[in-house]
Amino acid sequence: MKVKVMISFLLMAVLFLEGCKVTLITGYNETIDATATKMKSDFNLFFIKLSRALCTADTAHDQNIKNFQDYYDNMEVDLRTLKDRAVFLGNKSGIVKQQIKNVDSVMHGFKNFHTKGFRDIDCNANFKDDKHDLSDDVNLSLDALIKLEEEIKATGSISNN
Repeated sequence: MKVKVMISFLLMAVLFLEGCKVTLITGYNETIDATATKMKSDFNLFFIKLSRALCTADTAHDQNIKNFQDYYDNMEVDLRTLKDRAVFLGNKSGIVKQQIKNVDSVMHGFKNFHTKGFRDIDCNANFKDDKHDLSDDVNLSLDALIKLEEEIKATGSISNN
C-alpha cells in the first residue's frame, strides 16, 4: 500500500512540476521598459517647451539650460535607474546593456549641445532649423531600447531584424 501511495505521489509531483515550467527571459526588465517609455514622454514634452524658446525676443535667456534644470535632473535619475537595473541582467543581455549605453550617450550629447546653446538658428529664415534632427536622435535611441525590451518580453529572445 505504501508503495502505491509513494508511486502516486511521485507521479503527481512529476505531472505538477512538468505543468509549471518557469521560463526566465534574459534581458527583459519591467523597470527598464517603463523608465525608457517615461523618458521618451518626458523628453518630448521638454523638447516642445525648448522649441518655443528657440526664437523668442530674449532667446539667449529663454533657452538657457538653467531654465530646464528640473528636466535634466530627472533625466539623470532615469539614466541612473536604467544603468542600475542593467546590473541585475544576466550575462546574455549584452545587447540591452549596449542600448542603455547608447541612450545615455545620446541624452548627454543633447544636454552638452544645449549647454553650448543653439546659436546657429536663423529665426528670420523661411525654413527654421528647429533642431528636430537632435530630437529625432534621442527618440530613435529610446525607441530602440523600448522595442528591444518589448521584443524580449513578447518572445523571450531577440530577432536578427
